[in-house]
Amino acid sequence: MEKQFEYRVLNLAGDVGEALLESGSEVYRVENSVCTVAEYFGFYPQCFATLTCIIITLENSNGEIISLVRRVKSRSTNLDKVYKVFSLIKNIENYDVEILEEKLQEIRREVPYSFILNTAGNCIGASFFSILFLGNMNDFIASFLSGLVVAIFSKISDKLNLGTFFTNLLCGFMATVAAYFFYHTGFTSDASITIISTLMILVPGVAFINSMRDIFAGDLVTGMSRLMEVVMIGTSIAVGSGIALNIFLKLGGTIW
Repeated sequence: MEKQFEYRVLNLAGDVGEALLESGSEVYRVENSVCTVAEYFGFYPQCFATLTCIIITLENSNGEIISLVRRVKSRSTNLDKVYKVFSLIKNIENYDVEILEEKLQEIRREVPYSFILNTAGNCIGASFFSILFLGNMNDFIASFLSGLVVAIFSKISDKLNLGTFFTNLLCGFMATVAAYFFYHTGFTSDASITIISTLMILVPGVAFINSMRDIFAGDLVTGMSRLMEVVMIGTSIAVGSGIALNIFLKLGGTIW
């Protein structure tokens, strides 16, 4: 029975770390949360986490050691889940193992934002970026519709499992195509405002901030890995947009 309890706590700690990593949490928060769970139930934990892996070792009062390795295969940005998991662990003294497992599974089962909400966020974000870049009402509308195009093609690429690089490359390409369409039809007088406004919604700001926080917290391997991921995403966006611009310029077009 005691061994079963130890393995149960170990799996619970692994689930906590996995849920946080999958939702885009910083590594130091993952490691602290895993250790908090283990320490609360009387174990002496060690935890090492990277972007794609969690290694947990627990030592009981008899000096016996058990370990767990979890591979994190998919990651996204869901700060709502990060907050809920962190709040659950922060108030861990109010729960036993069974209730913690149930509440954690409830959080993990929560459906992410729907396609409609994601689309609305893309459209609103792109359109208001056009205001930030001193665009007029036509630029606002063009950016709104370009954000819609990006949301649609992002959903298509997710269904096709194209991966992060090609998803952002495709979205960067389509954002530029949509912006140039509005310019070519005379709806906007400057395609660059619509292009930049739409591309801004693709910029991985949360990942960049988390990479800096990991580096400052001393998690250099994870911080640099996350930073390289940011660079890769930025490069794919630039390549996609650059391909579209190169095609238009070779066809004799202009963007301003």
